[in-house]
Amino acid sequence: MQLVLLTKSNTFIIGPVATFLGYIMDAIFRVTNTFGVINIALGIIIFTIVIKLLMFPMTVSQQKFSKMSAYINPEIQAIQAKYKGKKDNESLLKQNMEMNAVYDKYGSKPTAGCLPMLIQLPILFALYRVVWNIPAYVNIIKEYYVNIINTVGQSKIIELVTSEEYSYLATNNRVTVETLIGAEGTKQLNYIIDMMYNFDTKEWATFNDIIGSSLASQISEFVEKIEDMNSFFGLALYNSPWTYVTGIATYGIGLAIIACIIPLLAGGLQFLSVKISPNASGNQDQKKKLGQPEEENAMLQSMQMMTKIMPIMSIVFCFTFSTCIGIYWVMSSLVTIISQLIVNKQMDKMDVNDIVAKNMEKVNAKRAKQGLPPQKISKISNIDLKSIEKKQEEEAAKKQNYDNKIKKSTDYYNNSSSYKPGSLASKANMVKQYDEKNRK
Repeated sequence: MQLVLLTKSNTFIIGPVATFLGYIMDAIFRVTNTFGVINIALGIIIFTIVIKLLMFPMTVSQQKFSKMSAYINPEIQAIQAKYKGKKDNESLLKQNMEMNAVYDKYGSKPTAGCLPMLIQLPILFALYRVVWNIPAYVNIIKEYYVNIINTVGQSKIIELVTSEEYSYLATNNRVTVETLIGAEGTKQLNYIIDMMYNFDTKEWATFNDIIGSSLASQISEFVEKIEDMNSFFGLALYNSPWTYVTGIATYGIGLAIIACIIPLLAGGLQFLSVKISPNASGNQDQKKKLGQPEEENAMLQSMQMMTKIMPIMSIVFCFTFSTCIGIYWVMSSLVTIISQLIVNKQMDKMDVNDIVAKNMEKVNAKRAKQGLPPQKISKISNIDLKSIEKKQEEEAAKKQNYDNKIKKSTDYYNNSSSYKPGSLASKANMVKQYDEKNRK
C-alpha cells in the first residue's frame, strides 16, 4: 500500500507520523466500507475524534501545567527578585536550588508545558498531510483514481495535462508540469492521483471534455463514485466554499449559504476554543490574584493575540481551501472544546495543597533513597492564594490612608490663603497654620 504523499517531501519526523496516521485513516474507511459507506466527510469526522482521543493524555498534561503555572510563576519571580543582580556562582547555585524546589513542590518541570506541545506539533502537521491527500493513504479511495487512469491511459493524461492549453489542470493542483514529465511509472501515477484528487467541479468537466465523450462515458462510473464519496449536504468536498459564493448563479443560493456556514463555524469554534483554554480568561484572573503582572507574561500576551487572529485565519483558510479541510477544522475545534471543558472541570476540583503534599512525599522518598534529609517547603515558596489576596488588600488600604492624609494636609495649608505664593508672608502664615493645627 502506497502511504507516501508524493507531492510533498518526507521530513524526518512528519513522514513517519503521517504514515502511522494514514494507517488509522485507512482502517476507518475499511470499517465503514463493511457497512457499505465510503464517504470522505464521515471518514474525516471519525478520524479527528480518534486522533483527539489518542492525544487526550497530552491535553490533560498540558492543561494541568497551565493551572500549576498560575501558582509557580509568582514564586519563581519572587526567587529571581531575591537574587537580582547577584552573579556569583554561590548565589546562582542557591537560586537554581530554590527554583527547583518550587517545581518539585508542584510536581512540575520548567519544560513541562513545552514538551506536550512539541509532541503535538508533528502530529498536527501530519494530520493535515493525511486529510489534504487522502488517496495517498487510503487504498479504497485510491483504487477509483487508478481505474480512471488505467482506462484513459497514463501517457495520454500526461500528454493532455502538460499541453500548453491544459497545463493549469496540473499547476492548479499542487503538481507542476515539470514534475509530471520528469517522473515515471508508479511515481508518476501517484503524482497524477495527487493532481486529480484536487480537481474541482469545473476541472472535472474540463477533464471529461479533453479526453473525449467515448472515454468520458467509460470512466463515468468511477467519477460518479468519487463525486458520491465527496458529497456533504450537497457540497462537493473538493470545491472550496468560495467556489459556491462566486458561482452562486450556477450552484444556487442554498448551497452558497451551506458553504458559508463551514468557515464561519470554524472561526466561531476556534474563538471559543481559545477563550476556554486554561491560559485564557479564567486563568488570567487567577494569575492576577497571585500577583503576576499580565504585561510580563509572554504566554498571556500570545494567548490574547491568538484569540483575535486565529478565528480570522480559520475563516479565511476555510473559505479558500477545499471544503474537506473546513470540515476537519470545524470537527477538530469542536472535539477540542469538549475535551477542554471536561479537563477544565477536573482541574477546578483539584486542591493545590493536596497536590503539594503528594509531590513533597514523592520528593522526600526520592531523597531518602539518596541518603538526603527531607526537603521542607521554604518560606519563599510557601505562598497561599488567600494570604496573598489579604496582603494585597492591606497594602491597598495603607496606600489609600496615606493618600488621604496627604490630600487633607495639602488642602489645609492651601485653604483661604490670600498671600502671594512664595512670599515671606505666605511662609509665615504656613508656620502659623501648622502651629494651630498641632494645638488642636
